Amino acid sequence: MIINEVKQSELEMIHEKTLYLLEHVGVDFEHTELLELYRKQGIRTEGNRVYFDRKTVERALSTVPPSFILKTPFEELKIGEGGQAISSSSGARKILRDNNVYDPTPQDYVNIRKLDASSSMINLSSSPLTYVPAFPKERAEVIKGALTLKYSTHPVIMSCFGKTDAEETIQLARDFYDTDEGYFTIGVGNVISPLRYAKDDIEGQLAYTKRNLPVVIACCAIPGMTSPVTLGGTIVQNNAEVLAGVIMTQLVNPGAPVVYGNTTYVSNMRKAMPVSWGCEEALFIQYAKAMADYYHVPCRTGGSLSMGKELDYQNGAETAMSLMTSLDVKADFIFHSFGEMDGLNVFSFEKYVLDEQMMAARKSVESIDIFSEEDMDLETIQEVGPGGNYLAEEETILRYRTEIYYPELYSLENYADWERNGRVSVEQKAKERVEKRLKEYTAPEYTEKQRAVLEKALEGFDL
Repeated sequence: MIINEVKQSELEMIHEKTLYLLEHVGVDFEHTELLELYRKQGIRTEGNRVYFDRKTVERALSTVPPSFILKTPFEELKIGEGGQAISSSSGARKILRDNNVYDPTPQDYVNIRKLDASSSMINLSSSPLTYVPAFPKERAEVIKGALTLKYSTHPVIMSCFGKTDAEETIQLARDFYDTDEGYFTIGVGNVISPLRYAKDDIEGQLAYTKRNLPVVIACCAIPGMTSPVTLGGTIVQNNAEVLAGVIMTQLVNPGAPVVYGNTTYVSNMRKAMPVSWGCEEALFIQYAKAMADYYHVPCRTGGSLSMGKELDYQNGAETAMSLMTSLDVKADFIFHSFGEMDGLNVFSFEKYVLDEQMMAARKSVESIDIFSEEDMDLETIQEVGPGGNYLAEEETILRYRTEIYYPELYSLENYADWERNGRVSVEQKAKERVEKRLKEYTAPEYTEKQRAVLEKALEGFDL
């Protein structure tokens, strides 16, 4: 949903205010090696504080590619300039099951992977996915990366949680794909609002940039707590934060692919807590994509964002607001697309397939040329004429199954028929759909060498 018409004059104003912040307020980079690189390039630093002038910003932006292609032996995915990545959840700490929440199990992780692999919407798998207490901390990211590769042939988001996890999971993908050329995986990193890059975050992000692999730089501010309470102030600060990370990648490795990201929430100031939903969220998504376009950089925004605790009206309404806005602005990379709730803290299998259906319904009408001569069908209108009906017309018989989207998980019958058919809820239909998808899942076939790479990474976890 488009809430506000973004004006060119607004983008130029945001850019100028951002340049002021970068040059006069600065951004903290807690990394000795990086600070030394900045100083060698004539950039002013004071302790960890770095000040980028207009010339440095323009030089860095001039080398960012507007798009890139993730390429594996199995699939290719273009991100930017019309190419769109759709990835499901990341970061949930609990699973909603039968109206109660539980710690995710290894099997839960595998089952989400299977849903991703069998989805007609997902084209990018996220190995961070959920926190699984059963995975040992020192091996968790490698295990999750290996399970992602094992169960899905989609390109994979590997870990960006510090240098060790990033380097080990990048190497895992490199060994599995048996390549060190091109863009074979991608990382998703963050800046800490306000205006701070911590050492672990920098090292995780640069693990990708130094190997000429794409990385997402995303902010996640909370208005009134980690950014100004005003929407305009938050938008300008967010732009400065993300732009500083984009500049970092280009000063380290000019031309390395990078994605401009934004997942800023709104806030509940009565409780001093973040809230991932709302009309303000839609505005942040709009302006993030507009600024990314202004800089000719691919953009990542949020997906099925909701604070809902159940599969109820609140959950559906909030999800629709954020997911539809991400689609409306044509975001190049939509993260957290399906299944997440409670501010990304909880994952629901049923919500996954319901969110998926919401996106499928929207995409079903995106590509239709509704005003082609054939689709306007004046000949049939003329034949039927005033007072007639179209039920028996040839065009109706030929196209009724495909022309109008049929949401299989929603209730479309009248109340009496719904009662007669057992009063089956949408949630129950979603649960049955998940069970069907998992039962029908077929594992990819891999080479002996690929299986050996996965078995080594998954040692001790027979999943």
